[in-house]
Amino acid sequence: MPPIPPLGYPMEMTKPSDAELCERAVQAIWRSLDEHDLVDEQVRQELARVLEPLTALPLGDRPQRLINTLKLPNPIDASHLYWLTRRLLTLVPELQATAMARKL
Repeated sequence: MPPIPPLGYPMEMTKPSDAELCERAVQAIWRSLDEHDLVDEQVRQELARVLEPLTALPLGDRPQRLINTLKLPNPIDASHLYWLTRRLLTLVPELQATAMARKL
């Protein structure tokens, strides 16, 4: 799986919009799920970094709960992995809707 781009913003670049943050998170979620890499602690750490800016959006505590679970050390328990996968899948449509709303 290719690495997820870092969230650092060079001085000459502007901070991504909320819509871009949502789109980046959706792509990172799909990439992680497609590769079945959530069992890899490094992949979970990278995904947690991508989701971090979402805590500022009106999504309740869900992004933070996902981040906390993503940061669990290996080996991740099967029940946590199942919960994490389900929550990531249910968050995707909401992130897509948020991205579309913020583009208008």
